[in-house]
Amino acid sequence: MIVGVTGANGFLGWHLRCRLLIGGVQTISATRQTFASPEMLDQFVRSADVIVHAAGVNRANSEAEVVDGNKNLAADLVAAMKRTESVVPVIYTNSVKSEEGGVYGQAKQAASDLLRQFLTAAQTPFADLVLPHLIGEFGQPFYNSAVTTFAHQLAIGQSPSVNGSAELELLHAQDVSGEILDLVNGFASVRRRIPGRKILVGEAWDLLEHQHRRYVTEQTIPAFASRFEQLMFNVLRSQLYVGGHYPRKITRHEDARGAFSELCRADGLGQTSISTSAPGVTRGDHFHLEKIERFVVVGGSARIRLRRLLTDEVQSFDVNANSPALIDMPPLVTHNITNIGDGTLTTMFWAGDHFDPAVPDTYPEAVSPTAEPAQSGASR
Repeated sequence: MIVGVTGANGFLGWHLRCRLLIGGVQTISATRQTFASPEMLDQFVRSADVIVHAAGVNRANSEAEVVDGNKNLAADLVAAMKRTESVVPVIYTNSVKSEEGGVYGQAKQAASDLLRQFLTAAQTPFADLVLPHLIGEFGQPFYNSAVTTFAHQLAIGQSPSVNGSAELELLHAQDVSGEILDLVNGFASVRRRIPGRKILVGEAWDLLEHQHRRYVTEQTIPAFASRFEQLMFNVLRSQLYVGGHYPRKITRHEDARGAFSELCRADGLGQTSISTSAPGVTRGDHFHLEKIERFVVVGGSARIRLRRLLTDEVQSFDVNANSPALIDMPPLVTHNITNIGDGTLTTMFWAGDHFDPAVPDTYPEAVSPTAEPAQSGASR
């Protein structure tokens, strides 16, 4: 099974490819460059067993560009299937705006109608997923989501203007991706309105501001009254990497008896662990979907490396016990830790849940794309 993803480098496209990677599903990508070349688009269509059409235009210099942009992308996809005689099932990521009118909503519905008419005539399944306001890790501020914008502004010390009475309906991109994975594994023609969590804009800001204050100012992992609150916290954490928030220095209290450093406070449940590694040993090379995790080296020297899934850039941090610092692991970022010293490396790990081997939320993936994953489970 090969799933073709249009808009693959966009916010939802990236989240979807991460989820399909977890599901063991091979993907191929179509970007703006692909749609600009009929030959490349034809090859994309020929290679796919299912296409998820996540590409779209939601901002442009004119209303006509928004309408034409969405319709033209769908029309180009249909034309490529006709040229190649490769008609495959399509999952379309529509918007609730299509039910509310307006220029963008009309554009999304026009693209949906075009795809549905063609695929129905070809007796090929078509799934139309109607989605509310999407949130998730590593969104683009001032573009993808008001929540992402709020998290980014908190991360860089700005205070936004908040229209507190407006309402948002929020849905995490990974929840959408899970629905798409289910469809890929058992396809059926459907128009499905996927509900999100309704919240006032002011309430969303208040929640993020509280989480930021507890986490950054008061250095405490906040408690979560629901999974939704944890997902919002993960959006916030992903934006903290833009301002050099990590590694964050830990206060060291030292006297004749020795030294003491507080590693982590939490309002809710959590688990703190300790690990030792021989010189040269690398542990980890895995990522998590939702888990909150913190690394602190308390003995020896280490190199902690992180790579956001489906990207090539590796972030590397050298840390040692003489100058304690903490580094947190965001979701969908593979990571490892290597002993770069001559003696034993001792590392404290904190996770926001109690480890359950039946549901570990741990997926092997080498930080170096060309390498094999190291010993897994090392962050426990």
